[in-house]
Amino acid sequence: MSSVSFVVGGLLVGVMIGVSLYGSRILPSDARIPLHLGPGGYGSFASKTIGLIVFPVAGAVIFALLTGIAEHVIKGNHGGSGTTPLIILPIALAVIAATQWGAIAVARRNTTARSGQ
Repeated sequence: MSSVSFVVGGLLVGVMIGVSLYGSRILPSDARIPLHLGPGGYGSFASKTIGLIVFPVAGAVIFALLTGIAEHVIKGNHGGSGTTPLIILPIALAVIAATQWGAIAVARRNTTARSGQ
């Protein structure tokens, strides 16, 4: 696997952790974080703690899976230099990070709308 994909992936997981820490600071304790739990999962909300933990954990799991696949399956079955660029890893993690940022924005908007009533 290309070391660039590995480093960028690790940085994006770090960004997700940082976004969760940011969300824990700005959201009130009763905030609800929207989660999309697959087909038909629209409209699912989790508590602040669970919602802020899910995104970095999902990112770390995807990071580990794709890194493992790249190292053992792709590298083992294909000859060559051994540095396979894994472009899907940073793309997948960037999508999760953007979704996390949007979920925190929605939670923040919903808590301010609720408190303004």
